Amino acid sequence: MNENIEIEAIIEAPLTEGKLVQRNDLLTIDPYYDISDYNEALHALENNGIKYREYVSVMTPYNFYLELKEKPIMMNYNMIDSTQWKYLVSKVQPLKQNDEVKLYRRTNKQSNVTDYVNNDAFNRSMKEDYTIIFHYANKEELIRLSRAFGLIYPLGKYINGSKHLAMAFNAQIKNGLQTNNVLLEKKGKQKVGHLEAEINYKVLRNQDKIEKWSMTPKFKDGRYFPTSPMSPLKV
Repeated sequence: MNENIEIEAIIEAPLTEGKLVQRNDLLTIDPYYDISDYNEALHALENNGIKYREYVSVMTPYNFYLELKEKPIMMNYNMIDSTQWKYLVSKVQPLKQNDEVKLYRRTNKQSNVTDYVNNDAFNRSMKEDYTIIFHYANKEELIRLSRAFGLIYPLGKYINGSKHLAMAFNAQIKNGLQTNNVLLEKKGKQKVGHLEAEINYKVLRNQDKIEKWSMTPKFKDGRYFPTSPMSPLKV
């Protein structure tokens, strides 16, 4: 990717806005080309005005996948299979100017893949002993819950707005939720990207995929803290 691309162009309306992520739109060129070729391919897509979205498999060898309506007729590629589809998560999207440098693809090593897979919310989850994913009704509910139970990250609205997902780290928050709004609980050590993949598979039933930017809005102590610049995440 050209590191000088304006940030506004990168966070424009996503390819998948208004529709669900389709498995038959996802392909990888990684088995056939090196990372330099991959980045050059992205540069060509941008030069030709073709929208795309990047995803990462959280299984070794951590192949990157492109969501493309148009298939690259002059390049070798593989369509995604059922196993990789299950373990596919979105690449973090840039929000601040220096995010472009951090998110520029340089390696597939596990030690570096975290930068592409985890944003602030998912990094926080990996440091916590307990994480809960739940459905919420509106901002007012998150303000009320954060007043009693601490930090909450909204994760966005999915499946045409039918799922409003949020992440918290205080197990007592279940006392403030309806039982059917508790969607997923995780305890103990996590592997990079596996919580997100589990949300995609168990909560969104792989009809949709979590979207994320480098910074996430948050609710804490009864207050809402938007990101700066403003995140496109739908809260």
